[in-house]
Amino acid sequence: MSAVWHPFFQHGTEPARPGGRHQGAHILTDRGPLLDGISSWWVVTHGHNQPQIVEAIRETAGRLDQVIFAGLTRDPAEELAEALVTMTPAGLDHVFYSDSGSTAVEVALKMALGYWRHEGDSRHRIAVIEGSYHGDTIGTMSVGERGLQRRL
Repeated sequence: MSAVWHPFFQHGTEPARPGGRHQGAHILTDRGPLLDGISSWWVVTHGHNQPQIVEAIRETAGRLDQVIFAGLTRDPAEELAEALVTMTPAGLDHVFYSDSGSTAVEVALKMALGYWRHEGDSRHRIAVIEGSYHGDTIGTMSVGERGLQRRL
């Protein structure tokens, strides 16, 4: 029995499969290859183990593997943000980088609610689409409309 609590997995029916290696669109397990039809949780859109991407990650990590954005920055992040801002309508002058969809939605909620609070407006309600899913954190589940996750 695994000590890992895997999200969106029914632990009572079978053990999680070890996925030790990845290649292209497949996850190689001890029970044979699996076609990664959800692209590893919507992140690996180009397939697994792509040589150009692996090399770019290796080269970047060799210079600086991570920097917290709380008062520090990196040239590639600045360059990408500037390029993105040139594509947006006037007034959208900043980019917020997020490490997951749930975090992105959480931050968007904070920004929206914070904006109205700073404007002196008491708006505090969020419109959602019926049947929507926005993530599995408390804020994202509170604005989603998927009964099973929201009910609890």
